[in-house]
Amino acid sequence: MSSPRFTPVLLLAVALLPCCTNPTSGDEPKAAPTGAGTHGVQLGQYPSAPHEDRHGNLWFCCVFEGLTRFDGEQFVTFTEADGLASNTVRTILEDDDGTLWFATTGGLSKHDGATFTTVATYRGVTPTPGFGKHGHHRDLWDVHRDRQGNLWIASMDGVFRHDGEAFRPFALPTPGPDHSFEFTRKMVYDIFEDRQGRLWFGTDGAGAVRYDGAAFQVFTSKEHGLCSDRVTSVHQDTRGHFWFGSSDGGVSHYDGSSFTTHLRNKTFSQHMGWGRVMGCAEDAMGNLWFGIAGPVRGVYRYDGKAFRFFSEKHGLGDGHVSSVRVDRAGRVWLGTTAGVYRFDGQRFANFTKPR
Repeated sequence: MSSPRFTPVLLLAVALLPCCTNPTSGDEPKAAPTGAGTHGVQLGQYPSAPHEDRHGNLWFCCVFEGLTRFDGEQFVTFTEADGLASNTVRTILEDDDGTLWFATTGGLSKHDGATFTTVATYRGVTPTPGFGKHGHHRDLWDVHRDRQGNLWIASMDGVFRHDGEAFRPFALPTPGPDHSFEFTRKMVYDIFEDRQGRLWFGTDGAGAVRYDGAAFQVFTSKEHGLCSDRVTSVHQDTRGHFWFGSSDGGVSHYDGSSFTTHLRNKTFSQHMGWGRVMGCAEDAMGNLWFGIAGPVRGVYRYDGKAFRFFSEKHGLGDGHVSSVRVDRAGRVWLGTTAGVYRFDGQRFANFTKPR
């Protein structure tokens, strides 16, 4: 940590780097390298769980080290030198045509299979200084393509929607100026689209905001029983119920009428709250997985009745779990500050690259 001004970015991007995208159809998943396990080296500094593209390639986001792609045989790293907007990458989106989009701390990068370009045109925006050199509006946390084809980004400076030529601010209803936020008043962590086509925005201190294309509804801890107003992730399970991860209040389950809170630790940490829940995914058996970063480090599996905790004794390293994904073969992957781990049904194994 070379300079105090980067501390908030390190805290979030390092320990809480999400990589949440929807799996796509395409080629069969490619096999893992036979050397994956204890004989290699980690994929990078604080790597994410992988996005599996339509060709079966695995893409891993890293902090300060760009992207790592594994094609079944070789690992290739891409950085700013290759045209990436920033070497800190948080989220990956894949379009139906195979175009990849990367939300970074330097803006939105597009990869057409050959080259990287940065989409950096904004209208109606007054650039504000950020924790990094690019400003809050280009410090991105998520990217989403809705079913109407609109491209959205979530940033430290709020939500933006692309109008075909440029990104324009998309104002969300928020509490008064004194509402409790951790980093910025407008910050949005996550954009999620439910089965009805409604968009959900996880905000930093303003709760969960739902948009149906015409009107907003804001869900908060005070008014509705949400576990926290700092919502880091949103997920809808196969039953249609919603789950909300938070930076300081555990997990909320919303069945359409009421909220219940789970996994709220009793021990408070100054920098991690009661434990951040950034990653959430559902496996082929209907189990929900929640990655935990904070005083408790590991992942919880919920089978609809009870939570089971997996940690070091189950093969995980001693690291904060920042992302969870399930590939097309049904394998559960975790991105942690100790490396990438894959579940074999009983235990986790460290997924590494050859020395």
